[in-house]
Amino acid sequence: MQTIDFTNTKKQVTENHTSKGNQPKWHIENKWYKADHMGYEALAEYIVCELLKKSNVENFVVYDLVRIRYDNKECVGCVSDDFKNDYEMLIPLEKLHRQYFGKGLADMIAQKENTKDKIRYTVDFIENVTGLTDVGDYFAIMLGIDAFFLNEDRHTNNIALIRNEKNKEFRFAPIFDNGLSLLSDINDYSSDCEIYENVKKIQAKPFDMDFDEQLNAVEKLYGSKLKLYFNRKDVQKLLDDLKGLYDEKIIKQVESVLYEQMRKYQYFF
Repeated sequence: MQTIDFTNTKKQVTENHTSKGNQPKWHIENKWYKADHMGYEALAEYIVCELLKKSNVENFVVYDLVRIRYDNKECVGCVSDDFKNDYEMLIPLEKLHRQYFGKGLADMIAQKENTKDKIRYTVDFIENVTGLTDVGDYFAIMLGIDAFFLNEDRHTNNIALIRNEKNKEFRFAPIFDNGLSLLSDINDYSSDCEIYENVKKIQAKPFDMDFDEQLNAVEKLYGSKLKLYFNRKDVQKLLDDLKGLYDEKIIKQVESVLYEQMRKYQYFF
């Protein structure tokens, strides 16, 4: 595995776009590098993208694993291509809503009575200000991915669109930032705990704290859109190839989560 030395390279400074603090990251030669910060975020990013390759999802960021050296330590990290083209800017929904209405999207949807109304408002807002279509389908796929992989970090700064600053046209950003999936924050979800106890602790975002409530609401509005085509053998092979990179307890925890989610969401397959 490639080792990248960032000893003399400044980390990328970003706004607080994650609910659990800023993961160390660097933007070098049109690539993004991110280091493990709370547990095994890089492993989660890699596994999610590898399994999404066996799905009907076409628009997602592909991550590879690397070792990263910085601040007198070395850890596992991941690398991905910068998915923006020339003249393009990534605009989180939180920022986009504030540009048009003077307040963030999170504050606006918090005023809505139920999950369906929050999702419907967000989809209508995007379609009205950007001209994009099939936004409901995009959300049905994204919230399906989050429910299956238990991504607890899909706040309104981690959902974004891409705007061409030359012609002002919008396009969907690929699904990105899945690092806080699969119980990757070992501070909150220790691999020494029972899997079911850990799963009970997780809270979804951004429309409801319950993954199934979000998923049921978006599917009632726009239908079930996510289709997964991998099986237990695919998962086992993927994890076998990663043994030795992380503690055996972590690999076992990820395996247990994936098998349980495959059982729970059989209709995705």
